[in-house]
Amino acid sequence: MDKTLEDVQLDFAIALLNIKAEQGLLVSLVGDEAKNRKRVAFYRDNLRQMWNRVLASAYPVLRELLGGDFFLTLSREYGAADPARSGDLNRFGSRMAELLEAWPPTATYRYLADVARLEWLVHRAHFAADAVTQSPEQWAQCTRETLENSSIRLHPSVELLHTSTSAADLWLAARNSRENLEPRDCERPQWMVVVRPLWIPEVVVVSPNAFAMLRALRNGAAMGDALDAALARDSNFDFERNWQVWVNYGMVVSS
Repeated sequence: MDKTLEDVQLDFAIALLNIKAEQGLLVSLVGDEAKNRKRVAFYRDNLRQMWNRVLASAYPVLRELLGGDFFLTLSREYGAADPARSGDLNRFGSRMAELLEAWPPTATYRYLADVARLEWLVHRAHFAADAVTQSPEQWAQCTRETLENSSIRLHPSVELLHTSTSAADLWLAARNSRENLEPRDCERPQWMVVVRPLWIPEVVVVSPNAFAMLRALRNGAAMGDALDAALARDSNFDFERNWQVWVNYGMVVSS
C-alpha cells in the first residue's frame, strides 16, 4: 500500500534525526536515490546547524567551557534527544541540564549541568514579562514597619536557583573576562538570583537565608512573615542590607 503524505513526512522527520532510518524514506521518494540521499543530507545538515546556533545563543558560557567543536557535538546529541516541539525556537534547549547529567562524556562534570540550569534561567529572563518597579528613592520612603505590612512580590523576570557547584561564579567570570574560562574550585554550593534590571539579565549571589526569604515571597508569603522566618533562622540576618540589594536590582515590586 502506498504511503500517505503524512507518513512520508513522518519518515522525513525521522530520517533527519536518525541517519540509520534514512532508507525508509528513500524508498518512498521518486528520482535518483543517490541524489535524494544528498538532498536529505543537506536538510539534515541545516537542521544540525540550526540546533547549534540556537543552543549557542542560549548557552554561551557552556559553549565557552566546552569549546566550539565539542559544543557542536553536544548540540547534535541534544537535538536528536529532545527535538524542537514549537515554532518558537526560544523554547528549544530547556532540558540541556538533564542531558549533561546523563550523557557519559559530561556526566562526571557536575558543574556543567549547573551552569546549564543557570543559563536557561538567564535565557528565560530575557523574555519574561515586565512589571512596574519603584525606584530606590521611592522605596526609601517606606519604613520597616510599612514594608512588613505591605504586599511584596518578586518581579516576573526573577528566577531563584540553588546549585551544588559554583555555577554563578563561572557565569560571572565568563561575562567579565575575555580570557579562556577555566573552572577552578567549583565544588561549592551557591544560592543565586537571576533578575533583569534595565532589560539585561544579571546573576546575583545571595546568602542561603536571603534566598529562603525570597523564595517565601515568591510563594506568596507576607513580607512580615517572611522576615520573621528569616530572623528565626538567623537572628543576625541583615534585612536592610539585603533589601537594598533587592531594590537596586529591581527584584521586588509592590502588589
